[in-house]
Amino acid sequence: MADSSLFINGLQTVLVWSSKHIIEIIVFLSIFLEVSKVKISPISWLIKLFNKPITKQIEGLREEFKENIKELKEDISSQIDSLKEEQEKQKQSVDELVYTTEMSEISRIRWEIIEFSNSIDNGQLHVRDEYRHIKDEYKKYEAMIAKHNLENGITTEEIEKIKKHYEENKGTTSVYF
Repeated sequence: MADSSLFINGLQTVLVWSSKHIIEIIVFLSIFLEVSKVKISPISWLIKLFNKPITKQIEGLREEFKENIKELKEDISSQIDSLKEEQEKQKQSVDELVYTTEMSEISRIRWEIIEFSNSIDNGQLHVRDEYRHIKDEYKKYEAMIAKHNLENGITTEEIEKIKKHYEENKGTTSVYF
Protein backbone atom coordinates (compact mmCIF):
# COMPACT_ATOMS: atom_id res chain seq x y z
CA MET A 1 0.00 0.00 0.00
CA ALA A 2 2.84 2.33 0.61
CA ASP A 3 3.76 2.09 -3.01
CA SER A 4 0.25 2.77 -4.04
CA SER A 5 -0.08 5.87 -1.84
CA LEU A 6 3.26 7.14 -3.08
CA PHE A 7 2.04 6.72 -6.61
CA ILE A 8 -1.24 8.49 -5.86
CA ASN A 9 0.57 11.35 -4.10
CA GLY A 10 2.91 11.73 -7.10
CA LEU A 11 -0.02 11.67 -9.47
CA GLN A 12 -1.82 14.31 -7.42
CA THR A 13 1.26 16.53 -7.42
CA VAL A 14 1.61 16.21 -11.20
CA LEU A 15 -2.08 16.97 -11.70
CA VAL A 16 -1.97 20.03 -9.43
CA TRP A 17 1.13 21.30 -11.17
CA SER A 18 -0.41 20.55 -14.60
CA SER A 19 -3.61 22.38 -13.73
CA LYS A 20 -1.63 25.46 -12.76
CA HIS A 21 0.46 25.36 -15.93
CA ILE A 22 -2.12 24.11 -18.44
CA ILE A 23 -1.70 27.06 -20.80
CA GLU A 24 2.09 26.60 -20.97
CA ILE A 25 1.66 22.89 -21.59
CA ILE A 26 -0.86 23.49 -24.41
CA VAL A 27 1.39 26.11 -26.01
CA PHE A 28 4.43 23.84 -25.72
CA LEU A 29 2.60 20.85 -27.18
CA SER A 30 1.01 22.94 -29.96
CA ILE A 31 4.46 23.70 -31.26
CA PHE A 32 4.88 20.03 -32.12
CA LEU A 33 1.29 18.85 -32.52
CA GLU A 34 -1.72 19.98 -34.48
CA VAL A 35 -5.06 18.80 -33.31
CA SER A 36 -7.38 18.47 -36.24
CA LYS A 37 -10.59 19.45 -34.48
CA VAL A 38 -9.13 22.44 -32.68
CA LYS A 39 -6.14 23.81 -34.46
CA ILE A 40 -3.78 25.51 -32.13
CA SER A 41 -0.56 26.00 -33.97
CA PRO A 42 1.39 29.04 -32.87
CA ILE A 43 4.19 28.43 -35.39
CA SER A 44 1.71 28.40 -38.28
CA TRP A 45 0.01 31.44 -36.80
CA LEU A 46 3.34 33.29 -36.48
CA ILE A 47 4.32 32.36 -40.03
CA LYS A 48 0.96 33.62 -41.30
CA LEU A 49 1.31 36.77 -39.22
CA PHE A 50 4.73 37.59 -40.67
CA ASN A 51 3.82 36.30 -44.12
CA LYS A 52 0.77 38.57 -44.64
CA PRO A 53 2.71 41.85 -45.10
CA ILE A 54 5.31 40.11 -47.24
CA THR A 55 2.61 38.50 -49.41
CA LYS A 56 0.82 41.84 -49.68
CA GLN A 57 4.06 43.55 -50.68
CA ILE A 58 4.84 40.83 -53.22
CA GLU A 59 1.35 41.13 -54.68
CA GLY A 60 1.79 44.91 -54.93
CA LEU A 61 5.12 44.44 -56.70
CA ARG A 62 3.54 41.87 -59.02
CA GLU A 63 0.74 44.29 -59.96
CA GLU A 64 3.26 47.10 -60.47
CA PHE A 65 5.35 44.77 -62.64
CA LYS A 66 2.29 43.81 -64.71
CA GLU A 67 1.44 47.48 -65.20
CA ASN A 68 5.03 48.29 -66.19
CA ILE A 69 5.05 45.40 -68.67
CA LYS A 70 1.74 46.60 -70.12
CA GLU A 71 3.10 50.14 -70.54
CA LEU A 72 6.30 48.75 -72.05
CA LYS A 73 4.31 46.67 -74.55
CA GLU A 74 2.27 49.73 -75.51
CA ASP A 75 5.43 51.83 -75.93
CA ILE A 76 7.12 49.16 -78.03
CA SER A 77 3.99 48.68 -80.11
CA SER A 78 3.77 52.43 -80.68
CA GLN A 79 7.44 52.58 -81.65
CA ILE A 80 7.04 49.65 -84.03
CA ASP A 81 4.02 51.32 -85.65
CA SER A 82 5.92 54.57 -86.09
CA LEU A 83 8.91 52.68 -87.51
CA LYS A 84 6.61 50.90 -89.96
CA GLU A 85 5.15 54.24 -91.05
CA GLU A 86 8.64 55.68 -91.46
CA GLN A 87 9.77 52.65 -93.46
CA GLU A 88 6.73 52.94 -95.70
CA LYS A 89 7.50 56.62 -96.33
CA GLN A 90 11.12 55.76 -97.08
CA LYS A 91 10.03 52.94 -99.39
CA GLN A 92 7.74 55.32 -101.24
CA SER A 93 10.59 57.83 -101.54
CA VAL A 94 12.93 55.14 -102.85
CA ASP A 95 10.26 53.89 -105.28
CA GLU A 96 9.74 57.43 -106.55
CA LEU A 97 13.50 57.92 -106.89
CA VAL A 98 13.87 54.62 -108.76
CA TYR A 99 10.95 55.54 -111.03
CA THR A 100 12.43 58.97 -111.75
CA THR A 101 15.85 57.45 -112.40
CA GLU A 102 14.39 54.83 -114.74
CA MET A 103 12.37 57.46 -116.62
CA SER A 104 15.55 59.52 -117.00
CA GLU A 105 17.42 56.46 -118.24
CA ILE A 106 14.64 55.68 -120.74
CA SER A 107 14.85 59.24 -122.01
CA ARG A 108 18.65 59.13 -122.22
CA ILE A 109 18.65 55.85 -124.15
CA ARG A 110 15.91 57.08 -126.47
CA TRP A 111 17.89 60.22 -127.17
CA GLU A 112 21.12 58.23 -127.75
CA ILE A 113 19.37 55.95 -130.27
CA ILE A 114 17.82 58.90 -132.11
CA GLU A 115 21.16 60.73 -132.21
CA PHE A 116 22.94 57.63 -133.50
CA SER A 117 20.32 57.25 -136.21
CA ASN A 118 20.68 60.94 -137.14
CA SER A 119 24.46 60.59 -137.32
CA ILE A 120 24.02 57.73 -139.80
CA ASP A 121 21.65 59.91 -141.83
CA ASN A 122 24.32 62.63 -141.84
CA GLY A 123 26.94 60.20 -143.20
CA GLN A 124 28.98 59.76 -140.03
CA LEU A 125 30.93 56.50 -139.86
CA HIS A 126 30.76 54.23 -136.80
CA VAL A 127 32.74 51.24 -135.57
CA ARG A 128 31.23 47.84 -134.77
CA ASP A 129 31.40 48.47 -130.99
CA GLU A 130 29.20 51.56 -131.38
CA TYR A 131 26.56 49.46 -133.15
CA ARG A 132 26.82 46.80 -130.41
CA HIS A 133 26.49 49.47 -127.75
CA ILE A 134 23.33 50.86 -129.34
CA LYS A 135 21.93 47.34 -129.65
CA ASP A 136 22.62 46.65 -125.93
CA GLU A 137 21.12 49.99 -124.92
CA TYR A 138 18.00 49.19 -126.92
CA LYS A 139 17.62 45.88 -125.03
CA LYS A 140 17.73 47.79 -121.72
CA TYR A 141 15.30 50.33 -123.15
CA GLU A 142 12.81 47.61 -124.14
CA ALA A 143 13.01 46.00 -120.68
CA MET A 144 12.37 49.31 -118.91
CA ILE A 145 9.43 50.35 -121.09
CA ALA A 146 7.89 46.89 -120.65
CA LYS A 147 8.33 47.21 -116.88
CA HIS A 148 6.47 50.54 -116.87
CA ASN A 149 3.93 49.57 -119.57
CA LEU A 150 5.04 52.35 -121.91
CA GLU A 151 4.74 52.43 -125.69
CA ASN A 152 7.79 52.15 -127.90
CA GLY A 153 6.97 54.39 -130.87
CA ILE A 154 9.71 56.19 -132.76
CA THR A 155 12.61 54.42 -131.09
CA THR A 156 11.61 51.13 -132.73
CA GLU A 157 11.68 52.80 -136.13
CA GLU A 158 15.09 54.31 -135.42
CA ILE A 159 16.60 51.02 -134.21
CA GLU A 160 15.26 49.26 -137.34
CA LYS A 161 16.90 51.94 -139.49
CA ILE A 162 20.19 51.45 -137.60
CA LYS A 163 20.06 47.64 -138.04
CA LYS A 164 19.24 48.00 -141.73
CA HIS A 165 22.12 50.43 -142.25
CA TYR A 166 24.50 48.09 -140.45
CA GLU A 167 23.46 45.07 -142.53
CA GLU A 168 23.67 47.03 -145.79
CA ASN A 169 27.09 48.50 -145.05
CA LYS A 170 28.92 45.93 -142.97
CA GLY A 171 30.99 44.87 -145.93
CA THR A 172 31.83 48.39 -147.10
CA THR A 173 34.02 51.16 -145.83
CA SER A 174 30.95 53.09 -144.67
CA VAL A 175 31.08 51.08 -141.45
CA TYR A 176 34.32 50.70 -139.55
CA PHE A 177 35.13 47.22 -138.28
